Amino acid sequence: MGYNIYIDCTHTYNSGLNTGIQRVVRNISTYISEISSELNVTIDCVILRDRQYYKFTDFPKINHKNNQIKNKLKSFYITIRDLLPTFISKYLYSPLFIGKLNKLIDRLLFYKAPKEQNPVILNENDIILFIDTTWLNNDYKTLAHLKNNKVKLISLIYDIIPITHTQFCTKDLTNILVNWYKNATPYIDSYISISNTVQEDVYNYIKTNHNKNINKDRFDYFYLGSDFNPKQNEISQNLKNIFESENIYLTVSTIEPRKNHKYILDTFELLWSKGIDVKYIMIGRVGWNSDEFVMKIKTHKEYNKRLFLLSDINDTELVYAYHNAKALIFASYIEGFGLPIIESLYNNLQVLCSDIKIHREIAKDFVTYFDLENNSSLADIIVKDNFNKEIKNFNLYSWKDSTKSLIEKVIIQAEKIK
Repeated sequence: MGYNIYIDCTHTYNSGLNTGIQRVVRNISTYISEISSELNVTIDCVILRDRQYYKFTDFPKINHKNNQIKNKLKSFYITIRDLLPTFISKYLYSPLFIGKLNKLIDRLLFYKAPKEQNPVILNENDIILFIDTTWLNNDYKTLAHLKNNKVKLISLIYDIIPITHTQFCTKDLTNILVNWYKNATPYIDSYISISNTVQEDVYNYIKTNHNKNINKDRFDYFYLGSDFNPKQNEISQNLKNIFESENIYLTVSTIEPRKNHKYILDTFELLWSKGIDVKYIMIGRVGWNSDEFVMKIKTHKEYNKRLFLLSDINDTELVYAYHNAKALIFASYIEGFGLPIIESLYNNLQVLCSDIKIHREIAKDFVTYFDLENNSSLADIIVKDNFNKEIKNFNLYSWKDSTKSLIEKVIIQAEKIK
């Protein structure tokens, strides 16, 4: 049976971001034309505007400046909200208000209509695949309308960390995600996760909290791609200068508590105190609850000497960093996948990562694990220099393979939806 599959990329299109989920969305969208031909299905990327879907072909350019403005506005809003009386601030914490505020800010800073206003007419048995930050779209009337018209709704799930590990997320994000599962579960037909670990978490959460009769065969998972197709952007001379020396270790992720940069920085401070000449480079935008940590970095005596924070490098520069570092360090407390791990392995870069369940699932024995409960575990590995895994034997997925796997899973799920 042939299907029309519409991939909802609304938030990535509107937000101007290119980290984490947005990178996944952009990579998947790159290959839908090829996969459409191979699997003989019609696939289009779409965005939702005022309860109407529109097709598009290209994402707007990433706007780093406006993203900085957005972060400042969010920080200002949170500061003001915390100063208000409880009876007022309580409303400002509501998922409905936060969702509308996010949409307003994105519309003001990043709004760009598709080149061609090409509206989508949805028919019975068409599929909407939500691969973006779906929980930020709290327009449940649209979901109800789609469901009533027998459109099949399938959601890609990255993780439920804001629910299971609230200490690593803003209260706003936790509230929004809890609200989304509460209100969207009656409409979503199937869930596809980015790992088996996440699939189990999502199934157990929905079964326990929202639908005790939900069938496990409505859940599946696939793995993300690892290859890069960066545009031929220039590599800054500053970046080349940083990588002139040896013994360079890097992290690639948003700077936030869950990613556990503090553990890594403590490790390098220990190494520097022992006279060991190593560099530590953090690549990623500054995220939630990190102002104090970032201030520590920028006032550190090793800052821009053996300690670096790079928040706005392009994909070509990221590949350059992977190729010229000694190892990636990934110290997360919890993850849904850990994309920089397999990106590093694809670029033949050794990986040192925290010993947690999801990393064992994704990376198996092709990386070196350290113990977050042991303050010297990572330092001992670096000092002994005893990491040299046979990366070439790791089973890597290309983004084309990943996209094909995802669409195949979507088709399988669609066959189950009555």
